[in-house]
Amino acid sequence: MLSVKQRQTKLKDLGYYKGKIDGKVGTLTKKAYKNLQKDYYTRKKDVDGVYGKNTDILLNSVWNVWAFGKNFDVKGDKLYCRCNGKYCNGFPATINENLIKNLQKEREKFGATSVTSMLRCKKWNKIQGGVSGSLHTKGRAVDFRTPISGTLDGRKEMINYWFTLTKPNYGYCNGFYRKGKKTGTKKAPNMGISTHCDVK
Repeated sequence: MLSVKQRQTKLKDLGYYKGKIDGKVGTLTKKAYKNLQKDYYTRKKDVDGVYGKNTDILLNSVWNVWAFGKNFDVKGDKLYCRCNGKYCNGFPATINENLIKNLQKEREKFGATSVTSMLRCKKWNKIQGGVSGSLHTKGRAVDFRTPISGTLDGRKEMINYWFTLTKPNYGYCNGFYRKGKKTGTKKAPNMGISTHCDVK
C-alpha cells in the first residue's frame, strides 16, 4: 500500500490534494480521499473517506491512466468494471501500467480506440462469459476496437502490434489468436469486431 506521502503526491497530481506533501493524514488529505472515491466508485456505500486496500487500488488505477494513457479517461472510456455497482465498487484490481501504456500506443498507431471491456469483478466476468482467472479481473486485460477492427486482417495487425510492445501475453479476436510467437485461428463470435489483448 502507498505511503501517506506517495498518496498525497498522486492525489496532488490528479488535482485532489492542495496541501503539503508532509506524510500526515490531516483534513485536506481525508477530504482528497473522499472526493476521489465520490468521483469514481460506482456504489455510494463505498464512499467513506477511509484509505484502505480498495482506495489504494482506486488511486493507483486512476493515476496510472493519468500518467500513461494521455488520451484515455477512466470514466469517459469506462475502464472500470461495468457491473455498475451490482457486485463491486468498480475497481476490483489495479489497472496495470503496462496495459494502459500499450493501449495508448495502439491508439497512437491506429487512431480512435474504443474500449469495450477492461476491469471486471469475478461475478461480472462470469456473466460476460469470461474464463475463470481472467486477466480482466486482475487489471491486465482489455477488449477494444480501432478504425481497422472491421476486418480480420485489421484485428490481426492490432494483435501483432501489441506483441511489439511491453510485456505482451496473449491476444485474440474472432478468427485469430497469438501467444508468444505461436499463432492460429480461433472462433470467438461473441467478440464481434473487438480484439482482446493482455499483459504478463
